[in-house]
Amino acid sequence: MTSPEQPSNAPWQRRRRVVVGAVVAVIVVVAVAAGLAVAGRDPGGSDRAAGAATSAAVDSGGTGGAATTSSGPAPAVTPATTPPAAGTAPAATATSGAAVRAVVPVLVGKNAAAARIELERLGFSDVRFGSQDAGDPDVVLPQNWTVTRQSTAAGAQVPTDTTITLTCTRRV
Repeated sequence: MTSPEQPSNAPWQRRRRVVVGAVVAVIVVVAVAAGLAVAGRDPGGSDRAAGAATSAAVDSGGTGGAATTSSGPAPAVTPATTPPAAGTAPAATATSGAAVRAVVPVLVGKNAAAARIELERLGFSDVRFGSQDAGDPDVVLPQNWTVTRQSTAAGAQVPTDTTITLTCTRRV
């Protein structure tokens, strides 16, 4: 028979401990990897949210409208000291303590992809597209579309985190 110190199912208990230990190790590795992946998406964490809230508070006080925040980093701009030359897009301007603002260019008639690039160069981070074509409700490839309307009027000076929607039609 077996001795009381070594039960007959000891090998099974040892295997079960090894399997349970391996499962726990896998769970820990997956949890750590998931935590790193989430941390990698928003490296700024709560500091970025606080900065965006401060920027939004300053902006809403200056414009009298609802404030929006940007999920991207703030663009680096310098204060404009001279007016832009004729035929060129005005540069974004910054003043101490105020939100970054830029003048919206004329975009109607331009290629939608080129319009997006122009807005991004000025510091606008939230550019969206809409279609005026009933048969084509989604603007998938902006390079195949032409801007017919813009949500913010050309010449308006607005914060660069303002959402600008470009209504487009498919190029023939």
